[in-house]
Amino acid sequence: MKKLSIVPILALMLFSFQAKSQSKEVTNQVVEVASKKHNAITVKFKITGITCAGCSNAIYNALKEVDGVLEHSVEYPGDIAVIEFDGSKTSIKALKLIIEKKGFKAEVIKG
Repeated sequence: MKKLSIVPILALMLFSFQAKSQSKEVTNQVVEVASKKHNAITVKFKITGITCAGCSNAIYNALKEVDGVLEHSVEYPGDIAVIEFDGSKTSIKALKLIIEKKGFKAEVIKG
């Protein structure tokens, strides 16, 4: 009878250990995300020349490849790009050039 009570206890101990392990992984991920956002800058561009969803998709994909871009969106219709980036890896000027290389005009929206 004693042997049967040991099995559930071992199972509970194993489950508890796994939960603690997963909790540490989540904490590490949160700290990593927070440190990435430490140098985060957000810029909003008004883009001229977007005529379709394909245009906004081309800009979105080009920005996705830029080292330092943390989050971004390109709105069509509306012709607005909102980009959150790491200021130690890229700049507003570099992001503007990426958009302009795709054939569009980009102007920073103040405020």
